[in-house]
Amino acid sequence: MEKPLVSVSLVTFNQEEYIRKAIESCLNQQTDFDFEIIIHDDASSDGTPGIIQEYSSKYPDKIIPILQTENQFSKGIEVNGKIAIPKARGKYIAFLEADDYWIDPHKLQYQADVLEANPDVAMCFTATKRIFPQDDKKPEIKRFRNHDTICSTKDVILLGGRMVDMGSAVVRKSIYTHVPDWYFYIQIWDLTVPLLALLHGKIKYLDKVTSVYRYNSPSSWTRDNVKNYQRRKDSIKKSIRVTDGFDETTDYKYHKLIVRKIKPMIVELLLLSNNEDESFPTYYERMSRPSRLIYEFFKMIGSFRLWKFYRYTKRLLTGY
Repeated sequence: MEKPLVSVSLVTFNQEEYIRKAIESCLNQQTDFDFEIIIHDDASSDGTPGIIQEYSSKYPDKIIPILQTENQFSKGIEVNGKIAIPKARGKYIAFLEADDYWIDPHKLQYQADVLEANPDVAMCFTATKRIFPQDDKKPEIKRFRNHDTICSTKDVILLGGRMVDMGSAVVRKSIYTHVPDWYFYIQIWDLTVPLLALLHGKIKYLDKVTSVYRYNSPSSWTRDNVKNYQRRKDSIKKSIRVTDGFDETTDYKYHKLIVRKIKPMIVELLLLSNNEDESFPTYYERMSRPSRLIYEFFKMIGSFRLWKFYRYTKRLLTGY
């Protein structure tokens, strides 16, 4: 293979049930350029490594396996930026997690064409089909808009991890040339990658459904962390650090948006915390008076579920 235009970073851990479909969806891409598939397995204990080896033996010029013997995530190592992407030869990086897959065979072609034609665009993502393997909920289409568009800075910051399903995203590899420390604080790529891309250019949305996102699938971050309140607290703290880091990197150019973004994050963190926690006073001091009143109200009624309903309702009304 000549030097590929696109490198696919496919990450997996204990996903033998899904990995074949993810790999096949990559191999089924129809492009007028070469692309490679870098598959990072984070020391799976099931049959995932064997399936990866099977495919890499069958497609040695296309698939590059990285099979860990020790779990890197548990060590706090950000596997895309630290391990997979440094091995990539492509000009562009496409992302995929093994429990997700692509359904449009022209996905990479669409996005590479956009990036080749628009040097000021650092990232391109699409609409996705969301399915719910753990319940009877009908599939949903997640669209950022109902037309192709350039995302505003306001949307990128305030929507955070809710704007992009990363299996639909392609970025320029060059955004990883000098990566700020804050990018590595957390492995929630739908939060960190758009912020990193924003430092280097525009973010383009294509209103095409190209990918499937399995919500709350076994071994997913959502399933393993959202209902574990300690992990959720840790995740919120790291997300705040990421957002603060972006604020500093941009010389506080978007500080008002950052403050608006962080307000509900701090309220949620403190609702999950004990007043005796060492970090409690630091976060409490960062809250405005209205935020403190909101915190005190939900703390008084003692219902985290009502807080989540409040946040959900507010997002429906405001978009954020």
